[in-house]
Amino acid sequence: MLLHLVVPGLLWPRDSIRDVTQGLELPALGALLGRGRREQRPALAFERWLCEAFGVQAEEMPAGALRLLGEGHDPGKDAWLCADPVHLRFSRNTLVVAGGGEPDLTRQEADQLLAEMNAHLADFGEFLAPHPQRWYLRLKRTPRIVTQPRSAVTGRTLEPFLPQGDEARDWRHLINEAQVLLHNHPLNTARETAGRATANSLWLWGAGVLPDAAQAPAPHVHVNQPHTKGTSFGALALGLAQRAGVPATPLPARAEDAVLHSLTFLENLGEAAQGLDAAAWRGGLEELEARWFAPSLAALRARRIHGLRLTALGDDAVADITLDAGDLWRFWRRPKTLADLLK
Repeated sequence: MLLHLVVPGLLWPRDSIRDVTQGLELPALGALLGRGRREQRPALAFERWLCEAFGVQAEEMPAGALRLLGEGHDPGKDAWLCADPVHLRFSRNTLVVAGGGEPDLTRQEADQLLAEMNAHLADFGEFLAPHPQRWYLRLKRTPRIVTQPRSAVTGRTLEPFLPQGDEARDWRHLINEAQVLLHNHPLNTARETAGRATANSLWLWGAGVLPDAAQAPAPHVHVNQPHTKGTSFGALALGLAQRAGVPATPLPARAEDAVLHSLTFLENLGEAAQGLDAAAWRGGLEELEARWFAPSLAALRARRIHGLRLTALGDDAVADITLDAGDLWRFWRRPKTLADLLK
């Protein structure tokens, strides 16, 4: 039985990770990193890692259809695109996509803005929003574009991450038109007056139709349920699990309550790492140490599980660390820190 923990944002950016982790007491994580066998590869957006883990590999991930399936809607045979509302802000004279769940639209606000989109942008398709922060566009056909997930652009300069490909100009035109409509909408005027982040643009990504099948990397999946959080990760993971035909259940509070042979997504560091919120990231890491890393290592020592795998994702790398019970006896392997992974 293998417990596989996947932690987006566990690898803080290389240039400041030593400072950010200074003083943290993480003995279980240190032992896991030091005694485990490590494989490392270039950085990968979590959404792409997730699709590839389920055997869905394509230059343009069909995340729109898969995520919509995870929301509980049938994508049918239509092509879909994630068209998520975002807040663009200026930073050093360039536009960046805000993180931290902005804009925090209510159901009523999302419906008002969607009505505007559907009234004026129907030539591009039909907009719908099962969740106020996760919107979709039903397309008339699959466009020839390559896009980047929102997690890849949060906090970064907008321009390099816009749609690319043969039809990129058309979809950049949609973004521009949407920005004008959203900027002029009275709802956004009221939000700005109240000091709240506006929904002043759309982030388009994940175009395509639902894949014929997916391959389950584990017989069970633990993931945050999408109705409890604005993140797209949970809905996408649920869609992939459903396509692969494996059960997916809510993330338990602690490792002791997890299904032993499972793929478990621990998302509480992702937004903090993207927003460079060091205090929130440190607090989240201490919580993971207490609730997941230490109990998982104890379960391995007690042979309640046969193996433990940790996948750490960040801007600089993806690191996979795997242990079995025999690795725990290799006392000459000294504990390592997260900074050691990025040397």
